[in-house]
Amino acid sequence: MDKKPCNSSSQDAEVRKGPWTMEEDLILINYIANHGEGVWNSLAKSAGLKRTGKSCRLRWLNYLRPDVRRGNITPEEQLLIMELHAKWGNRWSKIAKHLPGRTDNEIKNYWRTRIQKHIKQGDQSNSQGQSSEGTADQASTSQMGSSSTTGLDPMETTYPLCPTTASYPVTLVQPPDHPNVVPPPDSNQENYWSMEDLWSMQLLNE
Repeated sequence: MDKKPCNSSSQDAEVRKGPWTMEEDLILINYIANHGEGVWNSLAKSAGLKRTGKSCRLRWLNYLRPDVRRGNITPEEQLLIMELHAKWGNRWSKIAKHLPGRTDNEIKNYWRTRIQKHIKQGDQSNSQGQSSEGTADQASTSQMGSSSTTGLDPMETTYPLCPTTASYPVTLVQPPDHPNVVPPPDSNQENYWSMEDLWSMQLLNE
């Protein structure tokens, strides 16, 4: 007994996938212009398109709708997307209602490829900057601790002290005519007193 093919499998085999053709776009545009959007699953069958209702809806909303806005998203629109995303999160359809001509799919792709990417890069740079600052603070703290233990100012330049036991050769020269005279400390003879001067002063005092 032969089995009849299932209706759902035959219908799935007839569903067309892949890029839309110009003829399909014209069929969808003319049908919506005459009958409105309605329910997308029934619309695809009524229009004679071998597409799913989801494919027809996305094609219309993202590409064929007359008020779809072309071109790059402006800085004003970007600020509005960031503000609305902070309030509503990933509710792209609700956000798209406040940006005339922009689709929810376009806004979602722009957020993930542009805004979210820049936010992640900014967070990484901030974390790297904080880690480098923390390392510098630790280094300065350790330097201050080492200087406090030695009792020296970290900004003061220290020099090695001269040894106290250093000895220098001194040569004493006795004059030939006065053997008991103490040798002068330098070559200047004005302040030099001999033993004879001391004896003469002692005689005058007597």
